Amino acid sequence: MNHSPKEKQTRQPAVFVNKSVSAPEGDTAQTNRLSKPSNLLNIVKAADFSEKEKADFAEKFRKELKPAVDKWLLAYKDHIPFESADLSLEKFHSRMGKRILTYTFMPDQDTTVVVRDSSDGKPAMVDYLMSRKAAVALNNLPQSGAVPDLTIPIAREDVIRMVKADSGVEFKPNEVIIRPTAAACALNGGAFVNILPTGKDPNNALNFKIMMVVGADGKLVNYERDPFF
Repeated sequence: MNHSPKEKQTRQPAVFVNKSVSAPEGDTAQTNRLSKPSNLLNIVKAADFSEKEKADFAEKFRKELKPAVDKWLLAYKDHIPFESADLSLEKFHSRMGKRILTYTFMPDQDTTVVVRDSSDGKPAMVDYLMSRKAAVALNNLPQSGAVPDLTIPIAREDVIRMVKADSGVEFKPNEVIIRPTAAACALNGGAFVNILPTGKDPNNALNFKIMMVVGADGKLVNYERDPFF
């Protein structure tokens, strides 16, 4: 006598509901809800500073952060998309970190600048700049069918001079790698500029001491500095 196979039974996952808490009327009980993520990077927005924190920051800005920015602006003179007066207390956005603190400024609607303070025993310094518009171009492929502009808008000798004024280190010509951005992305006429000590692997971004991108006008649209450099 033939028997039809039994239907396969699937085991349902157990659902645990706290019955002591009733759901609002007209709503269903929600289980396994994720809690609000903690602020792991310890980011504090300028608007959330206490009055004392605002006063302390104003003093730090005047004595430490602004001089560091002005030194950096002087090192890359004529290659920065904003001026000293554009970076003021009013352009401060947020603070991040616990032991080592960084301060984010937005000198204009397109540019983000991050300054690291001297909490790690090193002098305060600019360690990041990014243009929002350039970021979009850098993350898009070259336009199909268009002839890429492979022009290099900055000279190796100028890079060596500027980086020395910035960091105090004079790199050799073969340690400065310059490539046209148009060969890799939608940023036409610009250049990737990477400072790599001799003997390091150029395929490993962790080896670079300073990484920059300049636009077609020769001005920085991206700057990143090794925090240990």
